[in-house]
Amino acid sequence: MSRSTFLQTEPVGNAIVAEILCEQMGERETQIIQDEISAAAEPVGWRLAIDLSNVTFMPSAGLGMLVAIHNSAKLSKGKVAVFGVADDLMMMLKVTHLDKLFAIKPTREAAIKAVS
Repeated sequence: MSRSTFLQTEPVGNAIVAEILCEQMGERETQIIQDEISAAAEPVGWRLAIDLSNVTFMPSAGLGMLVAIHNSAKLSKGKVAVFGVADDLMMMLKVTHLDKLFAIKPTREAAIKAVS
């Protein structure tokens, strides 16, 4: 398990679970989180489950980070699933059509299964 100010990662089987620890993600946080997720996800072939349960607000920088993570995973033939998505955040993902990019799962276990 690896933990920083903004992210905690944990290997689970052949995947990585990345828990975003901050409630709101600005420019500074998103770049750090993206770099840390990339460092953790590359060794496992981008099989990544992202826990958004702590996130209450995600501005455009956070949405852009999710798109960049998706693109990196796609290039590596990996998979990304998200879970712990609050209702307000889910609405934002739907409005921006990012709900079509990710497997959005109701539980940690379902997200891990989707990427393994």
